[in-house]
Amino acid sequence: MQATELQDIALRAHYAGHFALKARPFRLTPDPVFYFDSRTHSEALRCLQSFVHRGEGLALIYGEVGTGKTLLCKCFLEGLERKAFNTGLILNPAMNAKEFLAEVFRVFDIVPRSHSTKATMFERLRSLVETESEKGKQSVLAVDEAQLLSDELLDLLARHSDSKDKGGSSLRVVLFAQEELAARLVDRRMRHLRRRITMTHCLQPLAPDEIRPYIMHRLATAGSQGLIRFDEDAIERIYRVSRGYARIINIISDRCLLVLDERSRTTVTRRIVGQVLREEGIPTLPKGKTSARGWLRIAFLKLLFYSRRAGWPWGRRPE
Repeated sequence: MQATELQDIALRAHYAGHFALKARPFRLTPDPVFYFDSRTHSEALRCLQSFVHRGEGLALIYGEVGTGKTLLCKCFLEGLERKAFNTGLILNPAMNAKEFLAEVFRVFDIVPRSHSTKATMFERLRSLVETESEKGKQSVLAVDEAQLLSDELLDLLARHSDSKDKGGSSLRVVLFAQEELAARLVDRRMRHLRRRITMTHCLQPLAPDEIRPYIMHRLATAGSQGLIRFDEDAIERIYRVSRGYARIINIISDRCLLVLDERSRTTVTRRIVGQVLREEGIPTLPKGKTSARGWLRIAFLKLLFYSRRAGWPWGRRPE
C-alpha cells in the first residue's frame, strides 16, 4: 500500500469521527462522483457531445493545471452510451509510436500479435474502427496529458481521425492537455494538424460565485449533512488565493477540515484559512494582482482570439 493511500485512510478516519463523512471530500484523485457542473465544464461537455456525434477530426480541451481536465475526461467517457460508443483512455502518452499503439490496443481490448510492425498495428487499428462502425458503434479515444505527445504521435492521431474518405468510420480523438499543446499548435509547422482540430475549448477556473457551491457540493457528495460550514470571509479568501483553480481549493479546504477536527469545531473561518496557508506555505497575492502564469494565460488567450479572427479551423467551436 502506498504512502498516499495510508495518508488518505488516516485522514478519512479523522473525518469519520468528527464529521461523519463517508469519504474524503477534497481528495485530489479525479473521481467522477465528485464532478461539479461548473459553467466552463458544462460547456465543454456540450461541445464534446456535439463533436462525437458529428464525427469529424480531433477535439482539444486545454487549460492550466488544476482546472479539472482529467476529471472532465473521465466524466465525458462515462457519459457515452456503451451500446453506441467503444471508448478508450490513455492517461500518460509519453512514449514512442509503437508503444503508444500497443497502449491503444490494450485500452480497446485488442490482442496484440507477435512481431507486429508499426505499419501493421496502424492498419489493424483502422480495421477495428471500421468493424465497430459497421456494428453501429463509434470508437472514441481520449488522451489525457496530451501535451506530452510527440509530433509523430500527433500526426498519427490526426491521420486516424480523418474521416473524409472513410464514410465517417474514423477514430474520434479527444485531446485533454495543458496550454503548452495549444501553444505548439500556433506554430506554422503544425498547421496541417490545426486543420484537423474541429473543436476546441479552454477550461477556465471557477468563477467567484461558484466557489461556495463547489465546496458544498464536494461536502454533500462525501456524506455531509450540513454540519460543516465555510463562512463568507473564508470563501472570499479561498477564492483570492486559489483564483478559482479547483486543485488549490481542494488542498486548502482539505487542510481546513483537519484544523476543524483538531479544534472540535464545525465552521471554517478566515482565520483558519490563514493558518492553513501559513502552515502549507501557499503564497497569497494582493487583491487584484495576477500571477506571472496568469499573465501568460491571458496572453495566450489573446493569441487564440486573433487566430479565430484569422479563420484558423482549430479555433472554431461547433455550431
